[in-house]
Amino acid sequence: MAEPLPTRAPSPVTLSLVVLAVSAGVRLALALGTDIYFDEAYYWQWAQHLDWGYYDHPPLVAWLIAALGIRLTALLCGAGTVAAVWGLARDVYGNREAAWRAAALWSVVPAGMLAGVWSTPDTPLLLCWVLALWALYRERWVLAGLACGLALLSKYPGVLLAAAFVAACVRARRLPAGAWLTALLGVLLFLPVVLWNARHEWVGFAFQLKHGLGGTGGWRTFGEFLAGQLALGGPVLFPLTVVYVLRGPREQFLLRAAAAAPLLLFGYASIRTRGEANWPAAAYLSACVGLAGMRPGWFRAAALVNVAGVLAVGSHLLFPLLRFERDVPLARTHGWSVLSQLAEPSRLFPGLEREDVAGVYSPSYQLASEVAWYTRLPTSTAGGARYSQYDLWPRPVVAPGQDALWLTEDKPPPEELTARFTSVEGPVELPADFQGRRVHTFSVWRLRDAKP
Repeated sequence: MAEPLPTRAPSPVTLSLVVLAVSAGVRLALALGTDIYFDEAYYWQWAQHLDWGYYDHPPLVAWLIAALGIRLTALLCGAGTVAAVWGLARDVYGNREAAWRAAALWSVVPAGMLAGVWSTPDTPLLLCWVLALWALYRERWVLAGLACGLALLSKYPGVLLAAAFVAACVRARRLPAGAWLTALLGVLLFLPVVLWNARHEWVGFAFQLKHGLGGTGGWRTFGEFLAGQLALGGPVLFPLTVVYVLRGPREQFLLRAAAAAPLLLFGYASIRTRGEANWPAAAYLSACVGLAGMRPGWFRAAALVNVAGVLAVGSHLLFPLLRFERDVPLARTHGWSVLSQLAEPSRLFPGLEREDVAGVYSPSYQLASEVAWYTRLPTSTAGGARYSQYDLWPRPVVAPGQDALWLTEDKPPPEELTARFTSVEGPVELPADFQGRRVHTFSVWRLRDAKP
């Protein structure tokens, strides 16, 4: 009887290509199979009013959406980030096998997957961050300056890459002369954002400082930060990132510092306030490069665990089988398209034509942005909404006798709004279902006959 042939584990390159293929398929399926969710709609609103700055973030994501559209921006930047990680790892290790491992691992990091499907400021930040890190590693000072400047135009934490580079220079006791050119180019690109803030009472800088370091926190919020990193970094990758930062090769100190800076800053910030799990996402870029040079077993474990997580979450967003009492991911990605009915208000309030509606108000910038995307009607916020870019834009002009709409999921129109109109009619419910389950129940009020 012939002995069975011994089975061999797939080669690292083969496994990497399989992981990359799975990642590409999931990204495309999610981009095509989910609604434009509220953050994307908010940045699309920015793209309709191009400027050098906005209340929440610098302008690059708005510029890209204006040029490419929402989902294409995310898909192209996501693919570019994977390719740049490949190039950086190839130069660090001098071989393609490690490059494929690094690219494959990054492609299934949940934080990177989010930015590669849905357009947010992280989408261009991650691409510009790894391009800048690659250029700094190779001492290509002009390219590094351009990439660093674009990272700052993406999101203010892009400055952390400069902090990592300074730390590497201090450790090496060497400051290359070309680094001054990098700094100059980065500052010049970012200068218009500073001037925009100066013209708007420094609202962007003040918001980020308050958002990131204000409020109340403690060990509980720090625990939430750690849990968020296990979820968005990966239950295997996050601990290995900490190991890499502390015990990685000395010649990779720049990469280790680029991983440490976001984790340290936002870890500290989580003790001061409740933050967002995606804030340190850039840390995992260099961590994936570092892990590509570790033991193959660690790469396989991190990659396969993340693949399993990505497939589980992705399948739930597209074909949900499990039911949760509060399914936040499903509610964020589905049910928004029902708002397109507001574009024909006579379907909700007989006799009310589109041209009679001066605007749609909502209690949050998220809902206002979704309405703007699905209806192209003028929108704004009211009723104690969180301060946002809407407060820097002119309010919709409501002429005497015109009507307006109030859209919410849980609040009636506020008195500050109803006092401006003769009467209020409603609410009319707009239920939103996906795959047989209720994800949203919107309520619409008609604000009739604006007073002089």
